Amino acid sequence: MLFYGFVILFFVQNTINNQQNYNPKTLAEANQIIVLLKNNLQNQQEKIQTIEQQYENLQRQVTNLLRGKYGKSSEKLPDGYIQLNLFDDSKSLEKPIEEPTQTITYIRKKRNGHRNVSDNLPRVRIEYKLEDLSCPCGCGNQLQKIGEVITEQLEIVPAKIYIKQHVRFKYAGCIHQDKVITAAMPNQPIDKGFAGPGLLADVLVKKYDDHLPLYRQSEILARHGIDLSRKTMGDWVMQCADILKPIVEAMKPDLLSSPKIHTDDTVVPVLEEGGGTAKKGRLWVYCGCGPPCVIYEYSPDRQQKWAIEFLKDYHGYLQADAYTGYDKIYEPGKIVEVACMAHARRKFFEVAETNKSIGSKNGIAVTALSYIGKLYKIESRIKDLEPIAKKAIRKREATPILKDYEKWLSRQKKRVLPKSPLGNAVDYTLKNWIALTRYLGNGILDIDNNRAERLIRPIAVGRANWTFAGNDRGGRAAAIIYSLIESCKLNKINPYEYLRDVLTRLPNTLNRDIRSLLPYVWQQTP
Repeated sequence: MLFYGFVILFFVQNTINNQQNYNPKTLAEANQIIVLLKNNLQNQQEKIQTIEQQYENLQRQVTNLLRGKYGKSSEKLPDGYIQLNLFDDSKSLEKPIEEPTQTITYIRKKRNGHRNVSDNLPRVRIEYKLEDLSCPCGCGNQLQKIGEVITEQLEIVPAKIYIKQHVRFKYAGCIHQDKVITAAMPNQPIDKGFAGPGLLADVLVKKYDDHLPLYRQSEILARHGIDLSRKTMGDWVMQCADILKPIVEAMKPDLLSSPKIHTDDTVVPVLEEGGGTAKKGRLWVYCGCGPPCVIYEYSPDRQQKWAIEFLKDYHGYLQADAYTGYDKIYEPGKIVEVACMAHARRKFFEVAETNKSIGSKNGIAVTALSYIGKLYKIESRIKDLEPIAKKAIRKREATPILKDYEKWLSRQKKRVLPKSPLGNAVDYTLKNWIALTRYLGNGILDIDNNRAERLIRPIAVGRANWTFAGNDRGGRAAAIIYSLIESCKLNKINPYEYLRDVLTRLPNTLNRDIRSLLPYVWQQTP
């Protein structure tokens, strides 16, 4: 239909141009027809452009859904997939920056066969001896032990469950005094509660680290002859969170003293009170480069006030995605925005994957990925260097790449459809360019926000198992327990041993001594 419109327009225009003697009235009518046809053609072109953009968006969504369900989660492209100069715009890549050759040497850790177990595990020795030590040749001599052949097996004993009896002796004075004195016992995590610190720690770790919902834990305990309802264990979780909350609050000043903070958030479905529907609560993660700790905060929605409240006393760099809710945080100037190159890269990666799935040329998206790939190769090489060395190398090697990349993106913006996935990727990168390149100016900064994204992953895995939180209080409890478990991991501490010890000591610890229980300060009770 669009082709016929062009033909009619050409015919009318050509007839008017070739007409020597014409009627002005007829010519005016013809001009009106031309204007009408041009408007119709423009409308048709806009509709076609809109349909193409919708098609690309739908194709990208389908590709991402299929990749999320059946494909690899890694965003690494196959070797040879990224190639430069795939289209005629190659001026910016005429002089590619030579990457320095590096030689990597390492010592491979020696493993004992297919095993990879700790040497600190206890060994139970089972000896096998010959009953008859007579020499088999019949000489009458006795066999002598000359060595051992040791074969090791890894064995496990199921959880040991027992009843701990707290026996308090009662004392009476002489017969002339009726007063009876009973020996005191330490305060317990749950006053007059049936669960000991070890059981409480086990429930918390299994739910928030092993991602086992409470009903599954109830079934596991039932195999040991223990009948505990999901509701009972849910009450324990809430009470433990209330007890552990002061520890998380004591970590906050240390976190906010860090010169940079990474943050991200994710959805946590929460049941609405009085109904069976679920709302979208949020769990926010904050981690810095000071003491190794991470704090999660729960909010019933994604309003900017929650992040503003948490960071109201903070001064430094904030590395996050381009969520508009952070904009008000940056306005006063005491918090400096640092964007995430991984977010920008992901948008081009999705376009490249979509194009690949439909057999289209990769072109612009793959070239963008090649630019970003060069930047990440630099970061991989300098990741263990001091901040001052990182800054110097970035200035020398990454800055020229970024300058070429920005010029190239500016040219591509004029070529791509503005509302297409590729247009969105280009626009997102240019719009956040200053924040995306801010990492060049300070060696403590990272090129991306992957540190926070890795700390979001346990919540995503857990959410797939326990599905939703029962209410807002449950969301806040999850935030407290996640904070301590993930902080334990950062400090290479066994979360179960930490929680069991802390739940034992905390009820008898004064407020002024709370800091001794922080994961990065904690020393286990002998």
